[in-house]
Amino acid sequence: MLLRLESLMPHAEKINPRISRREVGWHLEHSLKIIYSIGKALVNSKPEDYSSKFNIAKYYVLWSKSIPRGRGRSPKSFNNKQTVDISNLPKLLEDVKSTLPILENLHPKQHFRHPLFGDLNLNQGKTFILIHTNHHLDIIEAILA
Repeated sequence: MLLRLESLMPHAEKINPRISRREVGWHLEHSLKIIYSIGKALVNSKPEDYSSKFNIAKYYVLWSKSIPRGRGRSPKSFNNKQTVDISNLPKLLEDVKSTLPILENLHPKQHFRHPLFGDLNLNQGKTFILIHTNHHLDIIEAILA
């Protein structure tokens, strides 16, 4: 997954408005920021604060392993309106690479709070990272096709 994101960096400036209003670089930056922020939230969470509640949208996405296109909206902190500074992408990728291995040693009830889904535990969080990143990789592939 990270190798694929890295391999797409040379295409960061490409855009196809029929597929997305955002260029490839925006999708790369957004994906990396999400991975990094979820990783940090998981690391910094307290297992005793985890609260599992049924949420149909959460279970649909985790079960289907897909996010329907055009349905979700990024939180403002991840929805930059400006053009992406592609020179920052390699640093962001390195930050993600250093964060992901830490997740392997966390307590199963460490979690992060998704704005729509509520608390996702460690395994759900790792699954969501894969689903979300693949969602944006699919969009990037469509832009480049």
